[in-house]
Amino acid sequence: MPSWVPRICLAMLLWLPLLGSQARADALQTQALENNLPPLIQELFPEATEIGEKQTSPKVWPVYQVTELIGFAFLSGDYIELPGFSGAPYQLLIGIDRDGIYRGVKVLEHHEPIFLHGLGPEPMHRFTEQYPGLDLRQPIKITSASVRSKGAGSNVYIDGITKATASAIVLNETVMISAIQAAQGTGLIPHRNPPARVRTELQEDTDWQSLTANQMAGQIRLSDAEVAKAFGSTGADNIDFANLYFVYLNTPTTGRYLLGDAHYERLMQEKLEPGDHAIAVINRGPYSIMGEEFVRGTAPDRLALEQNGIQIELRDMDFYNFVDPQLPADLPQFEEMRLFSIHSGAGFDPASPWVLRLVVSQEQGYLRPDEVRSFSTRYQMPERFFEPVEIQAAETRPLWMQIWQQRAGLIAGLLAGLTLLTAIILWHRKVTENARLFRVIRWGYLLYTLIFIGYITQGQLSITNVFTILQVVTGSADSSILLIDPVIFILWCYVILTLVLWGRGYFCGWLCPFGVLQEMAAALATKLKIKQKKIPWSVHQKLWGLKYLILAGLVGVSFYSLSSAERGAEVEPFKTAITLGFVREWPFVIYAILLLVAGLFVHKFFCRYLCPLGAFFAVMGHFHLLRWLPRRSECGSPCQLCSHRCGIRAIEPSGKINYRECIQCYDCEVIYRDDHQCVPLINERRGRKRPSGVISKAS
Repeated sequence: MPSWVPRICLAMLLWLPLLGSQARADALQTQALENNLPPLIQELFPEATEIGEKQTSPKVWPVYQVTELIGFAFLSGDYIELPGFSGAPYQLLIGIDRDGIYRGVKVLEHHEPIFLHGLGPEPMHRFTEQYPGLDLRQPIKITSASVRSKGAGSNVYIDGITKATASAIVLNETVMISAIQAAQGTGLIPHRNPPARVRTELQEDTDWQSLTANQMAGQIRLSDAEVAKAFGSTGADNIDFANLYFVYLNTPTTGRYLLGDAHYERLMQEKLEPGDHAIAVINRGPYSIMGEEFVRGTAPDRLALEQNGIQIELRDMDFYNFVDPQLPADLPQFEEMRLFSIHSGAGFDPASPWVLRLVVSQEQGYLRPDEVRSFSTRYQMPERFFEPVEIQAAETRPLWMQIWQQRAGLIAGLLAGLTLLTAIILWHRKVTENARLFRVIRWGYLLYTLIFIGYITQGQLSITNVFTILQVVTGSADSSILLIDPVIFILWCYVILTLVLWGRGYFCGWLCPFGVLQEMAAALATKLKIKQKKIPWSVHQKLWGLKYLILAGLVGVSFYSLSSAERGAEVEPFKTAITLGFVREWPFVIYAILLLVAGLFVHKFFCRYLCPLGAFFAVMGHFHLLRWLPRRSECGSPCQLCSHRCGIRAIEPSGKINYRECIQCYDCEVIYRDDHQCVPLINERRGRKRPSGVISKAS
């Protein structure tokens, strides 16, 4: 392929953002959309007889039954625009009644690739069908059906969307945040006070007796008889069912007393983000505050915190994991003690009254739902520990940070795998000395890529990710969208680093799950003794250019119509083969299978000639710093062994390595170091000729 082709593509990639950024139209076309909403609002409120005109403050449509106001409908985009995985926000139509109950959620506009051209819209619609009947005052958590079936508790659970976790989280956050703001604007729920600031300079000496006597600790104490009566049975008055104390920990007086100076500093500096809060719950009774099904680091089902009629999420901090507590000597004996955090986005005001509820459930038999009762107490810290602040926007924890916390285990597994690959890269000369050992290492890593990166973490990079990056570069999307999926973000950071140092190869040869399927197809062909088709070198060079033309076309289209570009990106079989595991409409499945079948006859056919992502990496890695695959003077003349053995045919007949096409599989380096394969080394071993040394680490 002529060297000018990738250079032209590079120029196009650099200039297209400047040419296309002004050409993108507003996809939502808000006015036209709003004119078509009344029939959809009628579907949310089938009993409605009149849908009023849209109000300007707050931005809602009042809904009436004859003359009675029965609820409101609103667009999520009037209140919040959280960027989805594609970089664009959802536009939702949401209905709530006068009791603050969701009447329904309809997706009017979205650009999520997984729903547009992958799973289809049906899973998204099934997801939104779970909202009717839920209370907007309660936080809604996404979880699996198995967790949801644990029983009743203080949290509201809905089923997530398999293979679309990040998109579902953003959709759910959009629903909850916009509903709270609309409900506050209409007066259905009170506005939250701006959070008071803790007086960090105020610290008083205290002990357990003073803490409980001076309103610095709250208590819920229940006898067995009180709980039994709530369920319509009898119990003993002299037996404690539960005896809870709870303490707000951000104030130095309470926090330093209960945790000690060292752990208080650790709490405030390491465990809490700015604007976060922490409370401790101490249980002296037999009824566990966590329950048998509780998972550390998650929200408890048996405890709920409410303020201004809105439930605020508590999340277990697992504070003393691997750390010995330093508890005060006068603290009474207790059964369990847990620390919970409240993130800044919840709008919690520590100086205002709040309510802690203990939720008790009782099984009613196999086919009947559990009965639930809750017991609560009102609590307010003394005013002297706070100073009021001016009304200002509450500092919120970014959505991406919540997602990263939820996927911490997957992130750890990915970082471990990338660390191993880095070790292979840095010590590649040692690794390739033993051909058999190297084969085990390489295939072991390829299986890790396919199973863990591909199917478990859904970490298949795609050209659609490039569209998102270009939107950020041109200012069409906020940079935070790049952080929505931690696995994709970390992989991109790693791949960009390797692009700068070594070029395209380490993604295409080691980290691409679909690339692994192609390697497996080639290995199967060897087992079946299927002869590989040798494409003439001149034709092979011309076919290289196809992927660059596909890349330029997709990137160009993306600045005019993102949806069209995403449809065009179906030239990649990644979504079908990896993201959806071949569970998709038959044309997509047949296309992906045909590409793998082609790989039986032409090694990594798709990678060589059609992959726009590979072309993007080849273009961006064109000026990489290191060319360190070793060559000898005999390479190419007279020896052609590596050129013939290179499966991807990135070694030219002259012996030069084309790093734009090389996938850094190290097969040529294994030959280079093997005195039973490398012709110069064989000659030396047989005493025929002294081999030349390495003439260059570059090709």
